[in-house]
Amino acid sequence: MTPEDSLRSLSLDYLNLLINGQAFSDVTFSVEGRLVHAHRCILAARSLFFRKFFCGPDAPEPSSAGPSSSSSRTAFGATGRPAPGVGVIPVNSVGYEVFLLVLQFLYSGHASIVPQKHEPRPNCGERGCWHTHCTSAIDLALDTLAASCSFGVEQLALLTQVA
Repeated sequence: MTPEDSLRSLSLDYLNLLINGQAFSDVTFSVEGRLVHAHRCILAARSLFFRKFFCGPDAPEPSSAGPSSSSSRTAFGATGRPAPGVGVIPVNSVGYEVFLLVLQFLYSGHASIVPQKHEPRPNCGERGCWHTHCTSAIDLALDTLAASCSFGVEQLALLTQVA
């Protein structure tokens, strides 16, 4: 096995943790009403934002206590500070697709910033569009760039600018 094969295998193993949702997860986010299960150690290891978020003085408790009944608290919204004792951490600053792209990059080191062709895009009226230069692709790239800067993922910001 070559070093490249080993790194590719490691990347896929971590990505499978994200894809398999609750398997060994210790944090849950709510993004646009959908739950996203993740792993604090991976997020903190790959992003200074998440390291400070999870290890700071106001860090949220692990999500093993279950979902919070208060949906008015924001973790990534206006305050930028975690609400104490929140079982499910609401993410209000980015959309679901963009948040998953950021997590995909944090877990695997790779992310496809082109919108999924099979999903209908609200602002793409072109038939047979491959989403390479349409408004939908540009919006996704800009949203991903903003999110990668917010979450301190410089490599994803650079990748987004190149794409």
